Order: sequence, then C-alpha cells, then structure tokens
Amino acid sequence: MDIYIARQPIFDRNYQVYGYELLYRDSFENAFNGGMSDNVATSLLLLNSYFTFGMDNLIGKTKAFINFDKHLIMHDVAELLDQRTVVVEILENVKPDQAFIDRLVKLKDKGYTLALDDYVFNYAHKEILDVVSLVKVDFMENSQEDIEALLVDLKSRGITLLAEKVESKEVFEWARDQGFDLFQGYYFEKPSVQRKKRLDENGLLYVRLMGELNVEEPDYKKLSNIILTDVGLTYKLLKVANANAKPVSPIRSITQALAVLGTKQFRKWLSLAMVQNMSNQETNELVKYALIRSALLQSIANHSGFKKHSEEVSLLGILSILDGVLQMDMSQALESLPIDQVLKDTLLDQETLYSPIMRLCYAYEKGNFEDVEEASRAIDYDINLLPDHYVKAISWAERTSRELSSPV
Repeated sequence: MDIYIARQPIFDRNYQVYGYELLYRDSFENAFNGGMSDNVATSLLLLNSYFTFGMDNLIGKTKAFINFDKHLIMHDVAELLDQRTVVVEILENVKPDQAFIDRLVKLKDKGYTLALDDYVFNYAHKEILDVVSLVKVDFMENSQEDIEALLVDLKSRGITLLAEKVESKEVFEWARDQGFDLFQGYYFEKPSVQRKKRLDENGLLYVRLMGELNVEEPDYKKLSNIILTDVGLTYKLLKVANANAKPVSPIRSITQALAVLGTKQFRKWLSLAMVQNMSNQETNELVKYALIRSALLQSIANHSGFKKHSEEVSLLGILSILDGVLQMDMSQALESLPIDQVLKDTLLDQETLYSPIMRLCYAYEKGNFEDVEEASRAIDYDINLLPDHYVKAISWAERTSRELSSPV
C-alpha cells in the first residue's frame, strides 16, 4: 500500500523547530482492503508509515505530532510508537467515555505526551483537559475574545499552549504575548515582512557571481577570480566538485571545478551557498525547506513533462524562501538578483511555464492531496512516486545542510 506523508513544522517562541505534524495517507484513491474496517486499515497505515519512512528521516531530533481518533487509542496503536518522540494528538471530534479517558491516563502514565487538537471556546468535553498536557488552540475558529476567555481555564491547568493556524506576524506576536509557547501555521512556512536585511560583503559576492552566470557564455576565468576572493567559498566549491563530480584525479583549481560541474549545476550550488550564507538563527530552518523543495522538484521534473527543466525548477526551490531568509517581500528580495525574468515571475506567483510543478510541490507540503492529484495530472507525473521522492529529498537536504555548514 502506497503511503503519502506531508509535514508541517511547529516552532517555539524563538523560531526553533519543536516538532512536525505528520499527515499520513494511503493512496489518492483511498483503496483500503474491503475486508477490513476503516479503523483497522488506518492503524496499519500509521504503523507502515512509521516504519517505512523512518522517524529519524522525517523529524530528526524533534517531536512527531500524530493524529489519533478514538478507535486508534482504544486499539492501543499509540503504545506501539516511541513515547520519547511522539505527541499523541486527540482529534477534536472524539466523544470520550470513561473507558477512553482511562486509556488516555494509561498512555500518560507510560510517558506519552497527549495533546488536544483544534480546541475552540465551546468545546464540550472538558474532562479530556484533565489528562492532556498540551492544547492546540484553533486561531481560525476562535475570535481573540474567545481565545482570551478560554486561556483563563487552560492556564490554570498548567497546560502547554500551542497556537494553531497562525497566518501572520501580527497574530504570532499577539499569541506569544498571550502566553502561547508553540506555534504552527502558514506564517512560518512563508514569513511576512519583519525587517529588511542588508546584504553583507559575502552576500554581494554571490550576487556578482549570479550576474556573471546569467550571461549567454559565462567566462570561467572571470568567475574564478571572483570566487578566489572568498576563502570559504573557494573551499566549499572544491569540496563539492570533488565529492559530486568524482573526477579521475582531485580537482585543484577553481576553473577546473567550474568546468567539471558545469554552469547549471554550479548555479544551483551557488544558490544553496548564498541562501545558507544569508540565513541566521531565526531563518536557518527555512534553508532546509529550500533544500527539500529543490531536491523534490528536481525528482518530480525528472519523472514528468518537466524533464528538460529540472535544473531550473531545482533553482526555484532554493530561491523560493529567499523572502523569508532576507525577511522582506519577495519582490524586494529579487530586485538585485540577476536571474531570468521567468524565474522571478514564478517566485512572484505569476503564471509561468514553471507554475504547475511549483503548485504540486506546495500542495504536497501542505497536505492538500486533492490539489496534488490535479497538479500531478497536469504535468504528467505519477503520484505514486511522491512518497519515495519526498523522503529522499529530506535525506539529501539533511546531508547537504551539514556539508554547507561545515567549517572551513
């Protein structure tokens, strides 16, 4: 049975990733075995997902937030998972009875973190609040007045508060002021304007290199002279060229490294190095997102109608978080970056040649699987390949992130 996973990060007050909510799917056709109940099939799906993908590949050293309905809890499925890494999310539509509450108490006694999902002001089953240690407050379904009122009860219970569906910087800051400790929502995937960050000397160096790469016939000698002005960049380029190109003899010059990699591959690598260089403590997680997107888009392109454009869409994946890294509007972030106009238009959400494949990537990240199915058909891509491509993208991103961050 094919398994589809999307994940959304959960951040703490300092923009550090606390964990990921994992969304599991079986197939786009929901082709469960007709001989088993939906609940048993969902249990098998959850277990297969856990062991097939490997939790370390999906969440690293953070937490995995996983939704459980009443039947999964009553069938002891949660107890098969690692209590040190899994947060058991109780769905908001569960109607608890005493047997269910007893199971929750049992899980809590065994060290599991229990959370209540999509909490609203008029939630009817307050007895669950006596057991859970974390509550996800729905910021789309509650007004500010509702949230202020329900916080009185939640704070008195010593419950950890998670603001869910945070859509803007203003909402995040308000939630933080109200005492929320964890945050989840589209704001963190594509942060809005916070401050304008000037490019330092190294940042300007990358822009110069991108400009030289954007001409019809890049001059390797000129590129080499620019690169040699930065020791760290020189070291990393030689390292990546030797590692990725696997030449017969070690590469000993920048010109040779450029020739081995080729301009398209070097442009992609340079973009990675540029984004990583510009990131800071608040935005370094976005760099991993860029790496994941880049690898995923390249895999999708290589197995779809975009095969001839794999390098271009891979570059788009890297640059797609440039606004978040620089903490400015995307239009501002792209002003001084000398790349093709069609790439800029795509990043500015204008309809271009590359828009369909970008829609597929974004939809999969958010777990909008109906949109994924539609976008896959549009680019002639087999959606059954997505789970494997996504996990490989995550693994590549983790490895590449370590390489980019390695000291000179």
